[in-house]
Amino acid sequence: MTPRAFDFGEAPEPPADPGTGPAAPRALDFGDTHADAPPPPGNRPPRPLSFDDLPAAPAAPAVLSTALKTPKALFDSEDHPAVRDALALARAEYPMLFEHAEQRFAALFRRILPVRLALVTEWGEEALMEQASLLRPVTELVLTFTQMAVPALLETALETTRAPAGMFGKLFRRATSPVEYKPALTSARLQLQQLMVDSDVAMRNLEASAQTLGLHSAALVVVSTLAGDSPDVALLDALVQRRTLLQQAVRQAELSILQMGQVRQQAAELIGQVSSFLTVTLPAIEMAQAQSRT
Repeated sequence: MTPRAFDFGEAPEPPADPGTGPAAPRALDFGDTHADAPPPPGNRPPRPLSFDDLPAAPAAPAVLSTALKTPKALFDSEDHPAVRDALALARAEYPMLFEHAEQRFAALFRRILPVRLALVTEWGEEALMEQASLLRPVTELVLTFTQMAVPALLETALETTRAPAGMFGKLFRRATSPVEYKPALTSARLQLQQLMVDSDVAMRNLEASAQTLGLHSAALVVVSTLAGDSPDVALLDALVQRRTLLQQAVRQAELSILQMGQVRQQAAELIGQVSSFLTVTLPAIEMAQAQSRT
């Protein structure tokens, strides 16, 4: 017999009953789809890769999903009934303020309504922190003005222009020329002028901060009125405490503005007095001294 191409001999006959012996694994065998019964768990062949029956992905934790949410206003417009009620009450309670800040009131009410304890405990916190930072330069300016001691310096300089009183003064008073105070008074005037510029900026910033705090306080008063019948005792207590805190902060800003205003008034008066001494009194004294020598 002539050998045939690729004839490797007679293949062995398959067994008469395939089920009687252990089944040999076959390459890329994903199992019979129409098997009468599934194989035992221990001998179950590997299943084909299938993406049709993947298990459902576990739900994301509620905390994580909440943290990923972008904070936004509770209402998109003031057309919400709760916001409309709050705006109507604000118009009745604060007519002057409401006339100039209606849109700011609406924005605040959209943030705090419906009122919740977590919102109340943090209400106006950013404005409070801003005011704390703005009070510092005002305090420093007041301290700087006090340390300059310009009134005492000016009084000493003016004293040198007066004739000594009594025999004791004529004998023991050291002759001091007013000209000696010219450099110190010139520097003091420049410092006072810079203080006026710096205090003007500090007061404008503090006034704006106080207005923001006042709006937050007024909005909280309105919300407190609307929530007056709430059975939540903790919420009502938080409303009272937060409202008191905001009102105290507004009062503190007003007192600081008043104090800075008084300092500015004194500084302006001193600038005029120092300028008068340097431009009028001192030249007149120098002229008189020059004439006395001739």
